[in-house]
Amino acid sequence: MKSPFSSFDHRHVGLLILIAWGAALSWLGLISFDAYGIDEGATRALLLNWSVVDSIAHPIVVFGMPDFRALLYVPLGIYWPGSIVAAKMMSVLVAFGAVYFLYLWSRRTQSDEVAQLAGGLLLVTPILIFQVNSLGAGPFLVLLIMLAAQIETRYEAQQRTVTGLYFAHMLVIATMITLHPAGLAYPAAIALKWARLPNAGARRNVVWMGLAATVISIVAMQAGWIALPWSSNPFSALGDAVFGLDPIELISRHWSYGLPVGILLLAVLYADREFLAGDLVGSTLALGAIFGAIAADGTWATVCTVLVIFRGIPSLIRLNARIRGNGFFAQRGVALLVVFGVLFLFMQIDRTFAQRHASEQLEPTDELIRALAFRLEGDNADDNTRVASQWPGRTMLATRHAALPLPPPKENGEKFLQQVKGLTHIMFAHNDPRNGALSRNIADVSGYTETLELLPGGVVVRFKTEPATEKSPTPAASPAP
Repeated sequence: MKSPFSSFDHRHVGLLILIAWGAALSWLGLISFDAYGIDEGATRALLLNWSVVDSIAHPIVVFGMPDFRALLYVPLGIYWPGSIVAAKMMSVLVAFGAVYFLYLWSRRTQSDEVAQLAGGLLLVTPILIFQVNSLGAGPFLVLLIMLAAQIETRYEAQQRTVTGLYFAHMLVIATMITLHPAGLAYPAAIALKWARLPNAGARRNVVWMGLAATVISIVAMQAGWIALPWSSNPFSALGDAVFGLDPIELISRHWSYGLPVGILLLAVLYADREFLAGDLVGSTLALGAIFGAIAADGTWATVCTVLVIFRGIPSLIRLNARIRGNGFFAQRGVALLVVFGVLFLFMQIDRTFAQRHASEQLEPTDELIRALAFRLEGDNADDNTRVASQWPGRTMLATRHAALPLPPPKENGEKFLQQVKGLTHIMFAHNDPRNGALSRNIADVSGYTETLELLPGGVVVRFKTEPATEKSPTPAASPAP
């Protein structure tokens, strides 16, 4: 008898999983729909689309060229301007699309078993859920890598040199480069692939010229790479990817939490080097883990997590197969035990993440931005309010007031006052060594400023219209005759 589910293929099953996964993220509180905790680059791309669609003069245009997520967010600006819910739902779709294409790639290069285990594990990985909630660039980057690999396969099968697929390929490459330095891994992998192709001839030169022109153009435009933690400790980023932030302080855990993950990453790169060198997606993920380490953040950690899961599970199964015997434990028992142990750990971290949302706990910088938003709302701030912020995009999204980048420090307080004329507030992380000169400028003009908030995430300072003057002492009464 024919099964009623025999007509279902992997696309129908994938749609059902998408609906169930998206509903679970919303119902379990793993996604918050407020204006806090959003990636700085994503906020600028969203605000740019919203301002263009609504024809509103907006200071977002002075921040420089955003990353090319602004192109991907065009439908949000046209149909749902101002909606954070729509942006979060798009992030869910992008993340699931990345997992779906990874599943197809793993099924083609490995087996259904590996693809199902790796895909299911990635869906509950804390870093993927963090990236979805913050509108991070990690899911976008992984999805673009998979889409670009599909375009490359079709372009290689064509006989013509310059086609529509060629230009579409270069546009996707340009977009992923603007997201993160890890995006440079894909054009490097493509260049190496075409260098090894026999009888490529003129097509190889055309591809190389297109790659060079695309990379040089994006670098010259200085597009993207917004608020990246340059030269940060990669082990801290890996620890946050697996274990999340400290549940009490809501700050990054000690870098030692990421040390086992880093060792596992290096082990996968070494043990699977032959496959990674011969597969386009595999070589891109491997090079992305190397290139992106100069700015180790959530986007880079997402690439590393994908590499460890989708290439670590096959290695684990091969190790399990070396156990002598014919029983289940000898064939798959150890591998499944490790996978379900990691799955249990991920679900515990996800539960902590949901509890944090339920209690409205925010990271230190978001707590500072919320404090400023409450201040401006309580003071009935008008359109003349001008805030200079270390996080201008996130500040504008939360406070609904114009925000500008931090002013550069000056030699003395007098020149600094002339520079900040017109600003009403300034907000920055006072503990950041990069803001030391700015802190000294503000200390020099303390008579013109007032500290409104001093929190672990930073400080909010208000500029006075007139300097504070010291009270003259009251003269003593003359003695009675």
